[in-house]
Amino acid sequence: MTAPGRWLYHALLAVDDHGDPYAPASLAREGFIHASFAPLVQESVRLYFPRGAALLVFQIDPRRLSVPVRLVETPRGPMPHVHGSLARSAIVRRLGRDELGDLPDLVS
Repeated sequence: MTAPGRWLYHALLAVDDHGDPYAPASLAREGFIHASFAPLVQESVRLYFPRGAALLVFQIDPRRLSVPVRLVETPRGPMPHVHGSLARSAIVRRLGRDELGDLPDLVS
């Protein structure tokens, strides 16, 4: 179960932004979609994506998801895992790499 009332963020290469529902290759491989909470988005981008690559970050409204979200303890703290594809209606914003400054954490 996820922390209620927190936005979820999912980073991806811009070229991988396709499909409705959105289902990255990692979903088939691992059974979930990796997500972060606002305070860790920039670190996730830095750790897992090439510097300078064109990225998108989806801001996801957890209230619009019809699939389970589970918090998993990781070395970087609890991280949300979305166990299913994302309906495009759950994605409320698409942000570029240069827009990742002060992201909202709590759903309002």
